[in-house]
Amino acid sequence: MAEIENPKFNKNHSLDLKPMRLDVYRLACQFEGSGPLSDEREDLSVDMHQALKDLEKEFFCDEASRILLQSATIIRMLDDESEADSDEKNPFFCGFLQTADKEERLSLREACNKIIHARKINFDQSLEEGTQGCFGPYVYLYGTRSRTDWKATLYIRQFLAYAGQLLRARSLAEFLEWEKRYGCA
Repeated sequence: MAEIENPKFNKNHSLDLKPMRLDVYRLACQFEGSGPLSDEREDLSVDMHQALKDLEKEFFCDEASRILLQSATIIRMLDDESEADSDEKNPFFCGFLQTADKEERLSLREACNKIIHARKINFDQSLEEGTQGCFGPYVYLYGTRSRTDWKATLYIRQFLAYAGQLLRARSLAEFLEWEKRYGCA
């Protein structure tokens, strides 16, 4: 067998980011549609309403987990490609990270790390009367790093908004330039 050089592997992966943005949009629709889907509606019979809730029950967690993991991986790859970007300059915060001795804001890069390395991902689900278990805008990630347990609370709306914006750009620096020029925040 002959090995051929892949000139785009190390820098500037030749990725089509449009399908990734579409997945981010789909995940936003999943979370935002969960509440209205839970509401009983006059235009749907009880059986039809239950059929829609059954579809959500069957697909929500698996699809949300897939998109979160895939998005986090691509965002981390793009972030790694951008040598000018650093976590210290990263203005994007989308949750909190808790360990036994501290709580700190969760940057987008660290959120991606936590999604990728999580041992458990839980979703926020309302159990209030009349909501029939609609999904809320938080994702809870659990894992261990250097023998220290952590819990990350991811604000899904902020994560998806930042992910959608960054998946239009190839780097944080390019995104910040777009934000300054076009007010995309």
